[in-house]
Amino acid sequence: MTPEPVRALDALPVSRRDLLVGTGAFAAGAALAALFGRPSVAGATGVPPWPWPYRPLDPDTVAQAGYEGYWQGGCMYGAAKAIIGQLAQVIGHPYTLVPLDMFRYGAGGFAGWGTLCGALNGAGAAVALVTPKEAHSQILGELTGWYTQTAFPIYRPVGQGALTTSVAGSPLCHVSVSKWCAAARAREDSQERKERCARLTGDVAAQATRLLNAYHRGTFAPAFALSPETAGCLDCHGAAGMSDTLGKMECVDCHTPHT
Repeated sequence: MTPEPVRALDALPVSRRDLLVGTGAFAAGAALAALFGRPSVAGATGVPPWPWPYRPLDPDTVAQAGYEGYWQGGCMYGAAKAIIGQLAQVIGHPYTLVPLDMFRYGAGGFAGWGTLCGALNGAGAAVALVTPKEAHSQILGELTGWYTQTAFPIYRPVGQGALTTSVAGSPLCHVSVSKWCAAARAREDSQERKERCARLTGDVAAQATRLLNAYHRGTFAPAFALSPETAGCLDCHGAAGMSDTLGKMECVDCHTPHT
């Protein structure tokens, strides 16, 4: 039997459905390439270079958007949407291209693992989108330090009462939630705890906005300082000493002080 000759790819039959699917995949790939700053095959991104443009936002409006966003997709989603969503309204393109659903993974401190607070994570993504590396490192350092020292929640939706507040002393979701639950004598799975985290999401998004506004007005000045206890620990364990640790979190929250 004579074998069937091998046909060139461009000679193979292509159905209308295959053509449409292939074209759609190409278009989606080009859109993603454009969104993340990489040239598409066509060579045009249509997106400004990073960092993206910024205009000062109203912190109160952002706080409300963060609170509402929490109920839609969790703390990280709420904080990111609060800032990026407002920029989409004020500036429009390219913020209208950002797929906000990708920030849903941070709920509960990274997929429920209780690590970095999702509100910090989402606000951090927004801050990093509009500031160069050195600047967003300083801004987010200030935001995180503020988070560890602030009694949350501050934000109160119109017509609702106050909630018990607590100071986390840590940027970790696990610590933040557990300390609040102890102060409020509430369960983690209670509606009251969820309301607390919704308000906290608004608080963090609003504070990140204040810091961004200050930076873009040229008035941002870092003020956070390590506690004497943590600074003392880092004298030995930091870069100037044994250099066997990394971070700025309060040491004595988890470690017994020693001499």
